[in-house]
Amino acid sequence: MSEVNLDKLQDWIDAGRIDPTQQITPKELIQSNLIGSIKDGIKLLGRGAEVLKQPIDIIVSRASSSAIEAIEKAGGKIVTRYYTKQSIKRLVQGKSMNTDLPLPYGAEHVQPVLEQVRKAGFFYRLPDPTSRWDVEYYRDPAHRGYLSHKLQPGESPSLFFRVPPSKLKKKVKKAASKKKEDTKLWEKL
Repeated sequence: MSEVNLDKLQDWIDAGRIDPTQQITPKELIQSNLIGSIKDGIKLLGRGAEVLKQPIDIIVSRASSSAIEAIEKAGGKIVTRYYTKQSIKRLVQGKSMNTDLPLPYGAEHVQPVLEQVRKAGFFYRLPDPTSRWDVEYYRDPAHRGYLSHKLQPGESPSLFFRVPPSKLKKKVKKAASKKKEDTKLWEKL
């Protein structure tokens, strides 16, 4: 991933290369030449957090906790979103539209999404993560992931299924009692 520090971002804003009143996406970061080459994503780092002067609205692939804290302290908003190298190329070329929401699922959403895409003239949608690690990262509210709104209250961003301890104890007790019954049956024969 390409790395961007907050002090360098503030330098670009001060120079007028990036407009802080508009949402800052990978497209703006690349077109402003803050990032030289397109990689699998952009990671925002917190070096120079004290020089961030104004609130910004930014979407990047990853962000350090110090960068998140500095942006929110300045009154800004940060969202982390999954990107691939190809999706960033399409954003820069204008073939995709950037969004901080995942594609809705369900038959009732297909037609409205297709109509919106046809009106805009975009042919490619941004991908959603497929690996377990990426899905967990973008579901985590601590990382300001764009999938974090899908978590239920008290639910962990982890995809591992864990049986609650109270139910687990009941299953163990049932298995133990069944085992005792089986041994009693053999004793009777």
